[in-house]
Amino acid sequence: MGLRGGAAKAGMLNDRYSQHARRAMSQARLLAQDYQHNVIDTDHLLVGILRQKGSVGAQVLNDLEVDPLHAELEVCVLHAAADPLLTPPALTEALHRTLVLAAEESHWFGHHYIGTEHLLLALARSREGAAQVLLRTLAISPDQIRRRVRRLLQEGVTELSIEAAKRTARLSELSRRVLNAAEQLAAQKATKIEGQRIGLDYLLLVLSREARSPVSRILRDCGLDVALLEDRLGDLLNGDGVNPVSLLEDVIDHAVDRADQLGMHYTGTDHMLLALLEHPQGAQLMQRLGINLGKLAAAIERDLLPPH
Repeated sequence: MGLRGGAAKAGMLNDRYSQHARRAMSQARLLAQDYQHNVIDTDHLLVGILRQKGSVGAQVLNDLEVDPLHAELEVCVLHAAADPLLTPPALTEALHRTLVLAAEESHWFGHHYIGTEHLLLALARSREGAAQVLLRTLAISPDQIRRRVRRLLQEGVTELSIEAAKRTARLSELSRRVLNAAEQLAAQKATKIEGQRIGLDYLLLVLSREARSPVSRILRDCGLDVALLEDRLGDLLNGDGVNPVSLLEDVIDHAVDRADQLGMHYTGTDHMLLALLEHPQGAQLMQRLGINLGKLAAAIERDLLPPH
């Protein structure tokens, strides 16, 4: 598999990655850039997983008493630095193949997502890349990793359950109802469009219909074309090459974070609207539907957010 083919394959797999897995990949890239390495290899991914606190993979590595600083320093010397780094680091063939193995691990467990637990199992299974050298240096065997990951999975601990619990625990009752209604709407649409999945447009439509929330009034006052949204539901972002489920997860995570920043102990529909506005695809979607973004930002500041 060449680098181009591998990149395409990795891109397809990324649509199923959990939030923690995507962030672990981002951390691997940042690590390579920080050390001016011209490649992103399996050892970068191992440290990327370790950096992703709260993930299943990080929990396993912590249980195995991996010292994060020691691991990062070892990665630093495993690759020659490019001085200066003129081009972004590229994924090695070993890492591409490891990502394919992670998809296989997910399939074998019957999971519909790829989490750091699957990435870690793939790293333990692979005999390629600098992660094997790093594991030996850390005195960790692939069998130790496999046993601990499988034990957690047998106990019902999965990446998706951790992420869902984090979000759901912080959502207000009305926010949970809105998400449930969006999921039901997507399920109804799926009978007509094969493979239809919940996305930002479903969330926006349900928010516009939720009379118990001031968000509905604000969206209409700011120009939302509800008829167009209902007519184009499921199609508005399809041509942008993005995964609707991943976008929705990003927005909900950002809504939870914004509620935290604003000192709120719950995440309401107002925080969802703010997160939609601050997300590039969310703002793009609202613009396509006739919403005046400046007016919306002013309305959120005036009517929804606590005073400074």
